[in-house]
Amino acid sequence: MKKLQRLGTWLSSYLLLLPALAVAANPPTPPPAPIRSWDNVVTILNTVINWLFGLLIILAVIFVLVAAFKYLTSGGDPEKVKSANHSLIYAAVAVAVAILAKGIPYLVASFLGTTVTSPVGQ
Repeated sequence: MKKLQRLGTWLSSYLLLLPALAVAANPPTPPPAPIRSWDNVVTILNTVINWLFGLLIILAVIFVLVAAFKYLTSGGDPEKVKSANHSLIYAAVAVAVAILAKGIPYLVASFLGTTVTSPVGQ
């Protein structure tokens, strides 16, 4: 039983680190140094949003894993199930904010009359 618990602990630790390792394999590039036009502003905004998107997706995965763990260990306790439900709601909010964050550069670009360009190297 102890070996199974250790295996579960190791596996859950690995799964929690997996999204961070995926982002580390292909990190977003820093914004270009000179800002000479509105296109550069949109590019910088796009880079910041890409970072935010990656962090929010990692956070959502962690919240889903925590909620799953809470459901599995609740044993029918209503308070623990309620806590797991809140964790799932937080994960859904993180995904919704991430999706909204991906749309912000396009909204700003349409107001400024420019196009959204990918950061250098992507």
